[in-house]
Amino acid sequence: SWGAPTSGRLRLTVLPEDRLQMKWRESDGSGLGYLVQVKPMAGDSEQEVMLTTKSPKATVGGLSPSKGYTLQIFQLTGSGNVLLARREFVIEDLKSNSVSRSSRRPLGAALGPTPSHPCGPSPPTNPPERDPGGLAHIPSLPSHPAVPQFRCMPPTPADMIFLVDGSWSIGHSHFQQIKAFLASVIEPFEIGPDKVQVGLTQYSGHPQTEWDLNAFGTKEEVLGAVQHLHYKGGNTFTGLALTHVLQENLKPTAGPRPEAAKVVILVTDGKSQDDVHTAGCVLKDLNIDVFAVGVKNADEAELRLLASQPLDITVHNVQDFPQLSTLAGLLSRLICQKVQGRRLHGGPAKPASAAPALDPLSTPTSLVLSQVTSSSVHLSWTPAPQPPLKYLVVWRPSRGGIPREVVVEGPSSSTELHNLTSSTEYLVSVFPVYEAGAAEGLRGLVTTAPLPPPQALTLATVTPRTVRLTWQPSSGATQYLVRCAPAAPKGEEEGREVRVRLPEVVLDGLEPARDYDLWVQSLRGAEASEARGIRARTPPPAPPRHLAFSDVSHDSARVSWEGTPRPVRLFRVSYVSSEGGHSGQTEAPGNATSAILGPLSSSTTYTVRVTCLYPGGSSSTMTGRLTTRKVPSPSQLSVTELPGDEVRLEWAAAAASGVLVYQIKWTPLGDGKAHEISIPGNLGTAVLPVGRHSEYEITILAYYRDGARSDPVSLRYTPLSRSPPSNLALASKSPSSLQVSWTPPSGRVLHYRLTYALASGSGPEKSVTVPGPTSHVTLPDLMAATKYRVLVSAVYGAGESTAVSATGRTAACPALHPDGSLAGFDLMAAFGLVQEEYASIRGVAMEPSAFGPTRTFTLFKDAQLTRRTSDIHPAALPPEHTVGFLVRLLPDTPREAFALWQMTAEDLRPVLGVLLDASRKSLTYFSHDPRAALQEVTFDLPEVRKIFFGSFHKVHVAVGRSKVQLYVDCRKVAERSIGETGSPPSTGFVTLGRLAKARGPRSSSATFQLQMLQIICSDTWAEEDRCCELPGAVGAECPPSAIKSEGGQAGPGGKAGWSGQESLFPLQGPPGIKGEKGDHGLPGLQGHPGHQGAPGKVGLQGPKVGEKPTGEGLGLPGPKGERGEKVSAQGLRSGPFLQGMRVVPAPVALGRAVTAQGHVARLPSQGEPQSLATIYQLVSQACESAIQTHMLKFDSFLHESTRPPMPILEAPRPPGVSSDIQLPGEGGHGGPRPEDRGTGFLGEGLE
Repeated sequence: SWGAPTSGRLRLTVLPEDRLQMKWRESDGSGLGYLVQVKPMAGDSEQEVMLTTKSPKATVGGLSPSKGYTLQIFQLTGSGNVLLARREFVIEDLKSNSVSRSSRRPLGAALGPTPSHPCGPSPPTNPPERDPGGLAHIPSLPSHPAVPQFRCMPPTPADMIFLVDGSWSIGHSHFQQIKAFLASVIEPFEIGPDKVQVGLTQYSGHPQTEWDLNAFGTKEEVLGAVQHLHYKGGNTFTGLALTHVLQENLKPTAGPRPEAAKVVILVTDGKSQDDVHTAGCVLKDLNIDVFAVGVKNADEAELRLLASQPLDITVHNVQDFPQLSTLAGLLSRLICQKVQGRRLHGGPAKPASAAPALDPLSTPTSLVLSQVTSSSVHLSWTPAPQPPLKYLVVWRPSRGGIPREVVVEGPSSSTELHNLTSSTEYLVSVFPVYEAGAAEGLRGLVTTAPLPPPQALTLATVTPRTVRLTWQPSSGATQYLVRCAPAAPKGEEEGREVRVRLPEVVLDGLEPARDYDLWVQSLRGAEASEARGIRARTPPPAPPRHLAFSDVSHDSARVSWEGTPRPVRLFRVSYVSSEGGHSGQTEAPGNATSAILGPLSSSTTYTVRVTCLYPGGSSSTMTGRLTTRKVPSPSQLSVTELPGDEVRLEWAAAAASGVLVYQIKWTPLGDGKAHEISIPGNLGTAVLPVGRHSEYEITILAYYRDGARSDPVSLRYTPLSRSPPSNLALASKSPSSLQVSWTPPSGRVLHYRLTYALASGSGPEKSVTVPGPTSHVTLPDLMAATKYRVLVSAVYGAGESTAVSATGRTAACPALHPDGSLAGFDLMAAFGLVQEEYASIRGVAMEPSAFGPTRTFTLFKDAQLTRRTSDIHPAALPPEHTVGFLVRLLPDTPREAFALWQMTAEDLRPVLGVLLDASRKSLTYFSHDPRAALQEVTFDLPEVRKIFFGSFHKVHVAVGRSKVQLYVDCRKVAERSIGETGSPPSTGFVTLGRLAKARGPRSSSATFQLQMLQIICSDTWAEEDRCCELPGAVGAECPPSAIKSEGGQAGPGGKAGWSGQESLFPLQGPPGIKGEKGDHGLPGLQGHPGHQGAPGKVGLQGPKVGEKPTGEGLGLPGPKGERGEKVSAQGLRSGPFLQGMRVVPAPVALGRAVTAQGHVARLPSQGEPQSLATIYQLVSQACESAIQTHMLKFDSFLHESTRPPMPILEAPRPPGVSSDIQLPGEGGHGGPRPEDRGTGFLGEGLE
């Protein structure tokens, strides 16, 4: 190593592989640790390193040797960070300065201590080469001063497996940061079959392979898979996940390459709930480099146990998830350095010949499970012909549980599993581990034997009051449970039990001349064997020769003696405790044979002396020992409910006397505060205030005058009534209602009290009463998209239960159709664009569709359709929605941008909408983010431009949380990123067709046609929609029956269409193969239209058909005409421009007229030259004969032709007039010949 000169508090040392070790003087005081920051002086943020440590030293790797860095060390305190040291350095300079100081170091001197390998001997590695100067040439990462982003070059074959913690402690938001970290680590590597392969496993309770090493062949595919990685959730079983890597991610079919270096990168935020040591050792023994990255609460000791050497390169721990971004660049360099270092020094990566691919001969056979006991089983198997390095044995209960594992060295073919649970079925697996990975394993099921019961119960000694019982030890037992009970109990006499460790027990306190039943069970933890029993009979008492004791209690005893033949004047009885702290004396007459001792102390051994005083002064003494019993506990506890929230507790006195006080404690089960009271010792009852809605644990014990305390006695009190309802659930029925349901309690309920209010607490509470037999109710008149809190309680005859609560939200979007499940808003109906209402709207016309029930509505420039936002959207739009519309742009649609649909604030400032710009042929979606900043995305692709070619097109603008997707005719066109959308104001307006530059409430709007305009409350509807409204959509997903004509049900499919010359529509034929040019477009003027002038008043009557105009322009302004009426069968009122025409009773659209001869004539729009009207009339006359000739064939075409329905084209423009813009279309089978095709306005072909 190279050491830098000491600079005040800081010392720098260059270790092998250009790692920098830093030490500093420990600061005074109690700090929280240290923060180390290493930042390139060139401002390369990719190489900035930040880490924290508890000790005054740290090591940083992956630095460029020729770059300059700034090192800062801060002390972390409760009030902030304090700068301790600052230093600028270049690693190459530190080496150079160190050479002159270390020139006297002997050649071959050790560069530093080698840490021990936690799994045994370290894998062999080649030492670095040394030059005559004694300095090691350590390969370092290439420095690229001119390229800011690091790339691991040259590409080196490596198999990189990420093991990602997906447990509950991570959380959804932090998991997104982990995904960004993974992408940053992968980015510098070249991905490919002969370069770096990347696999990933996410683990929690059960590991799951997200993709194998050979799943993706490009970096784009790998980064895309990372982006779409879904959060799993669960527990943290890291050991099981490491075993999964061995068994699944490194098996031959997963794609590991024998010649490639193997790297496992573990990312976790906590301590594993199972053993990680065994699987971690197997990975490292297979020469796999393990990097361990810990976040937040990760166990650093566990990370160091799992990671490969050297730990200062492979172990990384950051304080929180945002700091992962600063670690990604460093970790990429360290992995690259490790992989390339192995390749340069001939590390564990071996040629293919040294590690052949696994084949069926690599699998052992014949797994035998034998010698099964209650806690162990013996495993043996037939080894594979190709001996493995070792075997990994994994076992777990078949019904679920934490797996355990053990490693068996390769030459062995058997092992024993211990510490198993009795009477449990286990799944046992044996996997052979080779250098190329783990091969297919063996599996078997085995059920452990039950815990053996005690054998050979023997009554070793039986006295009138004791029994000594022995038995043979049971294999695996750690304790024994002994029960003793009278064979014929007297009254409420109960048995007793005792636990012992040895196979013997002495039972005392028995009564003479009685039968007792004794049972013994073997115990091991929570396991228990079958019971073995024996009956014993105590003998009657022998005639007393010395002192005998009876009626022994906690504070008294009776001592008896045999009568003597000699007369006794007096018996003096004395007693003293074994410790001498308590003594007493009493006297009995000479004819007595017993005496009462007391008061005594409980659980105390006394020495008793009875002295016989004879007449004349002589005496003799008899001595005995007795032990008083433990103080008794209260018994016969009972609880009686009282009116209100009180109960009466009663008990039998613990003893006739000696009780000083009873202590009573009652605690609600679950969460709740315990209560205590003290009752005088002469009482046997107490009144306790309790709640009627909770269960209680009531405990009582007695304190005695000698200071002794009895064992506590408990009972559980459960209220007999007033249970609350359960399983309260809320479901949204509509934007203004919630359905509340619950499960009734078992008691008889009179009614339920339901209270509801805003969950925010800002509004008043409302209550309703629901009859007892009912278990659901609907709450009406609620605010849409609002969260409510509902409480329900049951009312009984004895009172009311506690209330259960739940929260629910009303729907933000209503059902689009009454009988459908799709939620959204039909803006056509909201704006009155329906057959029943459109006539009352100024500037709107309607015409029927020739092929379906959908009507076409034309919005003219004076339509100015505006509605209050609150009238259309009772709540804010959801952040994910789809704007769908079926639109057609007309020749007089302005070339300036206009908002087909937009939402504005109260001041008409746009905040959300869709813009169409005919001049740029583009579509723009705009919105405001939560900070009210404008954001927009524009689509101007070729697929978007055809919207402006004069035909109907269905458009979906699908808005997600971070992207906007555009679909044209149900085909995805493009996707753009966008920020989060803020909620539009609920007090503004919604407008249709408003010009983008318009200002004020009465500004002009654009002219266009609509058949459909909806807002769907989902961003996925475009993928489900099939655009069956469009012509040519008939197919498997849009059967002909889905498209109905206005006259009734659709007929069956017909035969092939007629030839082009006889067609009613000479401009289109049945669908055929794709042609070179499109069919005729819509009629229009030659060339690009000019700018539209300001609207003028209606001029004088123009010349009649066939007359030559007398002037060059329009006539003088005339008076403003009457407002038109609804188009009906009675025709249109004649205006100045309709004079000379006779209106026939036929449904026509505003902007068209029918001449006396039946000609369909398009009416000139306001501002068009008068000569254009003449052209329209001439064209209509040219179509007259074709319409009359083929009217009968039109009905046959609708019912027999197999050609998909198409919209009726307008009359073609005069021949010879060409258009500037065309799109390719499809040729028909029997339609017009290519040489007969013309071009129309914008020249669009039919699809």
